[in-house]
Formats: sequence, C-alpha cells, structure tokens
Amino acid sequence: MRVARRALLRTVTLHLAGEFLWAFALTLGAFIVIYLIADFFDRFDGFLRHDAPGGAILRYFLFKIPMVITQATPLAVLTGGIVGLGLLARHHEFVALRACGVSIWQIAMPLLGLGALISLGALTWNETIVPYSAHRWHTIETIEIKKRALPTAFTGRDIWYHGRAGFYNIERVNAKRNTLYGLRIYHLGADFRPQRVLEIDSATWGEKGWQFFGGRTRHFGPNGVEESPGLPEGFTLPETLEDFRVASVEPEELSYAMLRRQIRDLRRKGVDVSESWVDLHLKLSLPAASLVMMLIAVPLAASGTRLTSVAASAGVGVVLGFGYFMLMAFSRALGQSGALSPMVAAWLANALFTLVGGYYLLGADA
Repeated sequence: MRVARRALLRTVTLHLAGEFLWAFALTLGAFIVIYLIADFFDRFDGFLRHDAPGGAILRYFLFKIPMVITQATPLAVLTGGIVGLGLLARHHEFVALRACGVSIWQIAMPLLGLGALISLGALTWNETIVPYSAHRWHTIETIEIKKRALPTAFTGRDIWYHGRAGFYNIERVNAKRNTLYGLRIYHLGADFRPQRVLEIDSATWGEKGWQFFGGRTRHFGPNGVEESPGLPEGFTLPETLEDFRVASVEPEELSYAMLRRQIRDLRRKGVDVSESWVDLHLKLSLPAASLVMMLIAVPLAASGTRLTSVAASAGVGVVLGFGYFMLMAFSRALGQSGALSPMVAAWLANALFTLVGGYYLLGADA
C-alpha cells in the first residue's frame, strides 16, 4: 500500500530514466548523422558547381548541427522512448512493476518530467546557440560556397546595404514574398552629407520590376528638413530581388525576443506579419514537442505493447514522428496563408498528439 501512495519511486525512476536516455542519445546521434549525410549528397552537385573548398563545407555542416539537433530532438524522444522502454516491455518488466502495485502514473510521471526537461533544454538551446550558428552557416553558404558578395552590414536587427542608388537601410528582407520591408535610401552629396532620404514601407518585386508602397521623401537643405509624400518621379531600385537575397534573415537566425521586436516594428508600419507570427509561435511549440512525444511513447510501451524487434520499434517511432512533422508543416502553411490563426497553426500538431497520447495513457491505466 505504501508503494501506491508515493508519486515517485527512486529506484524505478532511475531505472526508467537510464533505459530511456541511452536509447534517446543513440537515436539522436543516428538522426543527426543521417540528416547530414542526406543533406551532403543533396547539395553535392552545388558544391562541385561552385568549386566549394573543403574547409568551408566542413564548417558549413558543423554550424548546421545545432539546427539539426533542434529538429531531430522530438523525433529522437519518440523513437528513443519506444525503443528503450519497449525493451523493458519485452522483458516483462512493466508487467512486474504493475504486479508490485506500481501504477501507470508512477511509471509515466518521471518520464514526462524528463520530457519536460528536454523541452526546456531545447527552448534554451534555440534561444542561445541556434541563432548564432544559423547565421554562421547561412553566411558560409553565401560567401564561401556560392561565392556571392555580401555587401551588407548588420546592426542589431537592421540591415545596411551599399547599393547603386545609395545606402539602403532595410528592416527585413522576405525572400518568400519577394518583399523588402522598412526600406530607407540615403543619398549623399560629394561631401558625404545626406541630401535626401527616401522612406518606403514596403517594396515588392514582380514581373514589371519594383512596386513601392507607403513612400515619403525627406530633403535636407539650408532651411532644415522638408518632407513630402511620395517618391521622386521615375525612381526605382537598380538592384533586383536576387541582389537582396543574400541579406535575407531566416527565422532560425532570430531569437524569440528578436523576432517579436521585429514583428512589433513591422506592425507599427502596417505590414502584414501573419507569416512571422506563425514562426514566433513555432519557437515555443517545437521545443514543447519533446514533451508531447514522450506522452505518446510512454503508453505505447507501458501498456504492454511489444514489437518483435528494435528495428520495428524504431520504425514505429519514425513513422509517427514524420506524421507529426507533416501535420506541423501542413498547419504552418495554412497559418502563413491566413487560413488558420498563427497560434492554432503552430500548436495544432502538439494539441492533436497530446489528445492521442492522453487517451492511450488513460487507457493503459484502466
């Protein structure tokens, strides 16, 4: 009776955690290696075409590993949980624990707590390591591998670009929407003093060239600053969108706080930021997926489900994991198109898998 009243059993907790952690670490390492090998062969033709140096390729993949860890962790939790805990089920250890009066919740709670710690670690990892490493591998790919000039400087969240029409200050380059947001163009005189500044809320690249929205012109003269609506007649940017792609900042290069500030600044200018809102919520929902995956893995093993081999257990984990990421990709696309609210789009996969895991966990306790 004493066993049933205790929420955590130290010996059982350590044993379950140990069995899970070795399988999780092994699975995570395997997924990282598989991802890097597949990515290498997928980009191999590009490396040859650009005559990329070996050192640049090596550093490209080294800096990409933190992002790969972020993406592979939920899948590794699910697959590692099914494999590691499945071995206990095949040895009838769960049956023995239940026979000794250990409830399914006493088995699940330490594992769910471990899943929560992994989620918290993934969130910290995404906010500290991933933005820097993502910026580094994007830079290596652009400059050292593709050998494109990077005529930009980054100051905080802003981008400074020395273009043919002057010095450009850009708040955001959205290559997917072919749009520059928060564009300012500084025209300097022979003495390098600013003569005028063109402020443009957004500039969109299309078949007919650039289209500008929300333009204003500020002139700096002897009588001070004079502002007039619109842009100078016939003005356009000499550069194409391709020239600005090198300055595009992907969501993984920004922390949660940085992306939120960027959204706030763009909303103040009346820019549609629905796509960024989805990415912002994903920065929380993706780390939380590790806890959700543990909620799926525990009842599959603890209920006595025994697969015939480790390979079969790993196969089930991979199939379920890829099903999760396909659902997330689908809901993300719906969110970015406006069909779903950003929060629903980012958390839909987690919510559905939580319901499924909770249902099977309650069933295993019956």
